[in-house]
Amino acid sequence: MQKLTKIFRITSIIILSLFVGFVVYANWEEPPLSDRLNLKPISLAVFNLNRELSEHDSLNIANKLSTNTGITAATVNRMGRTVSVTFHGDETSEEALNKAITSEGFSPMKVDFTAFKGPQCPVPTEYIDFILNAKKALCFR
Repeated sequence: MQKLTKIFRITSIIILSLFVGFVVYANWEEPPLSDRLNLKPISLAVFNLNRELSEHDSLNIANKLSTNTGITAATVNRMGRTVSVTFHGDETSEEALNKAITSEGFSPMKVDFTAFKGPQCPVPTEYIDFILNAKKALCFR
């Protein structure tokens, strides 16, 4: 019985030490500005256009996109024939952005970032998200 109590006590001390260490780690750095201000997350959509753009075309596309609600930024790259838009997903959608660009006489094709192959992290994103969410929950700053 004493041996079981001693094992339980040592295990409890180790678990408590790990928890205290994680709380210290969570509060070590100042939280990012987006967490402190409780900002909504944004989404990114990049569209390739089917033809060259003039200055007039790029201004028309930028003005058309700026009239939509939920768009935080829009950039028209004339040389690369691309339109990049950051937006709030709960206020607008990629379909609405596509329609806005199509109304200016272009045929936009959304860039699929998952098609690009490159170095990949061996740690699953679910594990990273769990650690970051736990860190955010235990941050008292």
